[in-house]
Amino acid sequence: MKISINKRISVFVLIFGSLLSLHAQTFNFHYNQISLGALMDTISNQTNIKISYDAKAVPVDSIIAINKSQIHPYALLQSILKERNLVLSFSNNQIVISESNKKQESPFLRIKGKVCDDADSSAMPMVNVTIKNKALGTITNMDGKYEFVVPSEYINDTLVFSYLGYLNSLFKVNEVDSLLTVRMKSHDIKLKEIEVRYQEVDDIIEGIKKNKADNYFNTQTILTGFFRESIKQDNKFVQVSEAIIQIQKPSYKNLLSLERVRFIKGRKLSGLHAMESINFKLEGGPYQFSRIDVARYFEFLPKEEDQNTYRYTYEGVNYMDDEMVYQIGFAPVDDDGELNYQGKIMVHSQSYAIVHVDFELTKKSLRHSRKALIKKSTRRIKAKPLKAKYYIDYRRLNNKWILNKVGGEIAIFINDKDQKIDSEFVGISELLISNCEFDKEERFKASELFKPNYVLADEIEETDEKFWENYNIIKPDEELEKVFKARKTQEKEK
Repeated sequence: MKISINKRISVFVLIFGSLLSLHAQTFNFHYNQISLGALMDTISNQTNIKISYDAKAVPVDSIIAINKSQIHPYALLQSILKERNLVLSFSNNQIVISESNKKQESPFLRIKGKVCDDADSSAMPMVNVTIKNKALGTITNMDGKYEFVVPSEYINDTLVFSYLGYLNSLFKVNEVDSLLTVRMKSHDIKLKEIEVRYQEVDDIIEGIKKNKADNYFNTQTILTGFFRESIKQDNKFVQVSEAIIQIQKPSYKNLLSLERVRFIKGRKLSGLHAMESINFKLEGGPYQFSRIDVARYFEFLPKEEDQNTYRYTYEGVNYMDDEMVYQIGFAPVDDDGELNYQGKIMVHSQSYAIVHVDFELTKKSLRHSRKALIKKSTRRIKAKPLKAKYYIDYRRLNNKWILNKVGGEIAIFINDKDQKIDSEFVGISELLISNCEFDKEERFKASELFKPNYVLADEIEETDEKFWENYNIIKPDEELEKVFKARKTQEKEK
C-alpha cells in the first residue's frame, strides 16, 4: 500500500517538475510563413534547446503560419505535429521527435492548411486546390482552410492553388502528410502593365458557341462530388446534411440526355436548434444542382429562337490560372415578373470557354418567385423570398473544362400567425466535384437514383464519426465545426 502511494507521488512530482521546466523557458513565435525545418533550426539557434528528429518521418518542408506568445518550443511542436504518427519527448533541454511504431502504410497523403491573401493576411474562401493535369480537386472553406486527400501515386506531382484575380501558387507533393500555409498574390500588377482592349460582347458570345465542342468533354463522364446542405433559422443551424454522390454527365453535344445522380453515402445533424413549429425542408438538392451547367445548356445566352431575353455588357477583364478572362454582365431586357436573373459570366480569352458564372433572381422576380421556390406551405403561414443567389465554376483539365463547384443560397422570411413566429430561414447548398472518370459508359440503376422530390436529410439514416474515409470534402468552416463538435459531445454524454 505504501509503495503504491509513493509511486503515485513520485509520478506526480516528475510531471509537475516537467511543467515547471516548460513554463520557465517560454518564447514568442510569430511567422506569416515558415517551413517546419526552418522553424526547428530557429529554435535551436536562438535557444539552448536542441532538436533531434528523423528527417524521413518529420515533414520539414511543410509551410506553416505561427502566431504564438509565451510558449515553450516543446509545446509548440506538439501542437503542430499533434495529428501525426510521431512521438515527442523532452529531457535535458533536448526535444526528440521519432516515428511511432504504430505507423501503418496508407495509399493516401493528407495535405492541410490555410490560404491567405498575401497583402492583408485575410482568409481566402473558395480557392481551388488541385493536382496539375489531374481530375482530383477540392476547395478552401469560408475560413480559408482546406484538407486535400491525395493518392500516394501523385508524390512529386504539382499542387496548384488558383483563384480568380490571383496568381497561381505551385508546390510539390511531398512524400509525407504536409502542413501548407499558402499566401496568394493578386494579379493587379499585371493588369496595370498590359493594354486591355475593349471586346465586342457579340463576338465573345459567338466565340462561346463556336468553341463549345472543343472546350468540353463530348463523351460521358462520371463525376464524384461532395454535397453539403445546411439550414439556418435566425442565423442558427437547425440542420446540416452531407453526402458523397456520383453524377452521370452526358456529352456536352447531347442535350437530349440529362444528368443522373447516384447517392453513395451521407450523414446529417438535425435537431441542433428546434425549428420552432415550422418544418422547413430543401427539396431535390443534389438532383437540381447536378443540372446547373451553363456551359452545357447555355442558360442566359442568346438562343436562335429568342435573341432578346437578356442584354449584355462588357465589363473588362480579370485573371484566372494566370490567363486573362473576359467579364460579361447580363440582365433581363424586360423584367416582367417572370423568373429572370442578372449576373456575370467569365469567359476564357483564348478558348472562349465559360469558366465562372454568378447569378441571382432580380428584385422584381423575387417578389413573384414564391410558387417557384416554395412547394408547400399552409394558408396561415406567409412566406416571402428574400434572396436567391447561385454560382457555378469550371476548371481546366487536359485543355478541356470540367464542372468544378456549384453553390446556392436561398433566404425566405416566414410569418406564422398561429404561433406568432417571425423567422428568416436560409438554405445553403454546396456541390464540389472532387474527381472525374472519362469515357465510362456505366449506367446508374433506377433504384439508385436521387429523385427530384427527394429531401437529402430524409434519405440519410446513419452517421459515422470516421465517415468520409479518403473522400475529398469541403472542410467545415469554424462556425460549422463548432456545431459538429457540440453534437459529438452531446452523444458522448448520453
